[in-house]
Order: sequence, then structure tokens, then C-alpha cells
Amino acid sequence: MIEYSVVVTAPSGLHTRPSAQLCNLAKTYNGTIEIISGDKSANLKSMFKIMSMGIKSGMEVTIRVEGENEEEMAQSVVELIRNIKE
Repeated sequence: MIEYSVVVTAPSGLHTRPSAQLCNLAKTYNGTIEIISGDKSANLKSMFKIMSMGIKSGMEVTIRVEGENEEEMAQSVVELIRNIKE
């Protein structure tokens, strides 16, 4: 298991489109992948669970990945979160 923390910089936070992008990326991974913010966590393969967390710009989230190639997947998710500009 590996964890990375990243600050959400998207002006509107993780709304519909960014949540869908994260979900689509996560669905390519066979292992377990979660997003954690404060005391809430969600399976990153569920767009609606991501959106229900209410993650806003400036919030720090943790990405937890467990399975094969977990380092590579965690870095891909963190990079996507950093590059969301909408």
C-alpha cells in the first residue's frame, strides 16, 4: 500500500468533470484505490462517491493505492489532480 498527499488546485474543486476523469483513470487499475479528505474516504472508481465528498480548491487529499504497480498508479492520479484547471 502506498499513499500520496496532494492539494487540489482546480478552481471549482472536484466537481463533475474532474471526478469523471479521476474515476475513468481509477477504473483502469485492478487494485484498490481510494481518495481521503479529513474523515471521509471514497473508492476512486465511483464518481458519485468522489463528488459527495465536497472536495474544494485548496483542500489536501490523500490518494491510497494497493495492488500491482501501485506507485505508478498513485503518481498518475496525483499528476491528474495537479493538472485539473477547470
